[in-house]
Amino acid sequence: MEPARSIGKLGFRRWYERRLIEGHAWLVSCFLCALAIAASLEGFSFKRPESLLILGFVFVAGLVCWHALKRYREIMDEAERLGEQSTCSSCRAYGAFNVIGE
Repeated sequence: MEPARSIGKLGFRRWYERRLIEGHAWLVSCFLCALAIAASLEGFSFKRPESLLILGFVFVAGLVCWHALKRYREIMDEAERLGEQSTCSSCRAYGAFNVIGE
């Protein structure tokens, strides 16, 4: 129901553009978390007193990275699924339709 409401409000082209931007923002977040994990584990040693804190950070960053990658994939799948249906078969116009119901 949410895509229909958003598409009806913004129009398909603007909705599609915003979904792609949001999806890629999640991908960048995933990449930054993975980079933070790699940087944290670079000098990791169990001999240091802050090793538990570093492992906690790595765990939380891993969860955020996993969630961001999952959201990216969901958004891209939704945009691809609806983007495939956005061209009129008779006149070949792209995104030129009105939402009449959810």
